[in-house]
Amino acid sequence: MSLNVEPPTPAGPPPEPSATDAPSPFDTTPVAVLASSGSALPVGTDKRSDGGSMRPLFVFLIAAAIALVGSIVFALVHAGGQRELEQLADARTDVVHAVDEGRTAQDGLADQIAAAEKTLAASEGKVTDDAVRADLAGHVAAARELGAMKPPAVPEAGAAGLEAPEDIDALEAQATEWAITMRTTSTTLESAIKDVQVSYQQWQQARKDAQATAQAEAEQAKQAAAQLTTAQAQLTSVTDQLKISVRDSRYTLDWTADAGAPAAVRKTLSTHRAEGEAALAAGVNTSKLNSVKALSQRREAARVAIEAAAWDARATVADGSNGRLAIDSLCKVGVGPEGQDQYLRCDAAEAWKKVGEQFQAKFGKPLRVEYGYRPYDWQLQALDEFGGGQVAAPGTSNHGWALAVDVPVDDGFRFGQPEYEWLAANGPKAGWHHPDWARAGGGREEPWHFEYEGAG
Repeated sequence: MSLNVEPPTPAGPPPEPSATDAPSPFDTTPVAVLASSGSALPVGTDKRSDGGSMRPLFVFLIAAAIALVGSIVFALVHAGGQRELEQLADARTDVVHAVDEGRTAQDGLADQIAAAEKTLAASEGKVTDDAVRADLAGHVAAARELGAMKPPAVPEAGAAGLEAPEDIDALEAQATEWAITMRTTSTTLESAIKDVQVSYQQWQQARKDAQATAQAEAEQAKQAAAQLTTAQAQLTSVTDQLKISVRDSRYTLDWTADAGAPAAVRKTLSTHRAEGEAALAAGVNTSKLNSVKALSQRREAARVAIEAAAWDARATVADGSNGRLAIDSLCKVGVGPEGQDQYLRCDAAEAWKKVGEQFQAKFGKPLRVEYGYRPYDWQLQALDEFGGGQVAAPGTSNHGWALAVDVPVDDGFRFGQPEYEWLAANGPKAGWHHPDWARAGGGREEPWHFEYEGAG
C-alpha cells in the first residue's frame, strides 16, 4: 500500500533571494524527473509558477544554435577553400601541360641544331641561293639561345605564386608563350633546314643538267667531228674520182670527134667537163661540215654528169667492135675504185655472179671488179698511162670485148694468197680462167686479171 507523503509547509513567508542567489542563464541546477508525467522542474520550483522561470532554457538553446551556425559557417568556408584549391590544381595541370610541350620542343632543338649544322656544312657553295643558308644560320643561333633557356616555374596549387585564380591566368599566359616560342622556333628551324635542302637539291639538279648538257654538247661535238672526218674523206674520194672523169673525158672527146660523133653530144660532154674543172678549182673551208658536204655534192654531181655524157657520146659511134660495144648489150657488175660503173657481156656477168656467190660464202666478203669492159677511149688512156708493155694495143684487149676483169690487188689477189689461189682453182668451173701469160712466170704476171672463156 502506497502512502503519499506531503513535505511539511514552512511556517511564515519565504525568504527573499539574495543577489548571489539569482539564477544564471547557464545554471546547471539538477532537476527532478517525474516518471509519471515526464516533466522536469528545478528542485523547489512550484509547477504553478509563471513563464519567467523558462528563460534560462531559451538562452541555452539560442547559444547552442549560434554555436551550430558558426560550425556550419566554418565548415562551409573550409569546403569553399578546398574547392578553390582543387580548381587551382586542375588549372595548374593545363599550365604544366603547356610547359611540357614547350620543354619537349626545346629538347628537340639540340637534334635540329645538329641537323642544321650538318646541312650547312654539306651545302656550302652548293645552293642556288646563299640567302637560305644565311637564314638557316640565323635560326640556328636563335635556337641555341633558346635551348639554354629555363622553362617557367609552376608552383603547387596554394603555394606562393599560385594562391588565387588570377595567379593561374598569369602562369598560363607565361607557359603558353614559352610553349609557342619553343614550337615556333622548332618549326621555323625545320622549315629553314628544308629550304636549304631544297636549294641544295636544285643546285645538284642544275649541276646534273649542266653536266648532261656538257656531255650532250661533247657528244654532239664528237659526232660533228666524226661527220666532218667522214665528209672530208668523202670529198677526197669524190675529188679523186672527178679528176679521173675529167681526165678520161678528154680522151672521149678526142676519140669520138675522130670517130664522127655528133657535135651536140660532144658539146654536152664538154660543158659537163668544164663544170667538173670548175668544181675541182672551187675552194672549201675544210673545218666546216656544211661547206665540205656542199663541195662534195657539187663534185659528185659533176662527175656523174661527165660519165653519163661520155656514155652518150660513145653510143653514137658504137659499131660492135672492140671497145665500141653498145651499152644496152652489157650488164653492170659493180662500181670501180674510180667511181665508174663497170660492165661485162651479160653471159660473162652472170657467170661472174655465180663465182662471186661462192667466193662470198668462202671468204665472207664480195668479189669486186676493179675494171671490166674498157671502151676504146679508156684503152687509149691506159696505153698512155702504163705503156705498150703493160697493156694491149687499143682495139685488141679482152677488156674491149667485155670478157675480162681486173680484181683489186688489196682484196687478196697476189700470188700465193688464199683469195687468188681459190679463184684461180674454182673460176674455171664457171668459165672464168686465169690466162697462162698472167700466171707466175707467164711473162706478164697479173694475179688480178681473169678472162671469160665460156662455160665448159
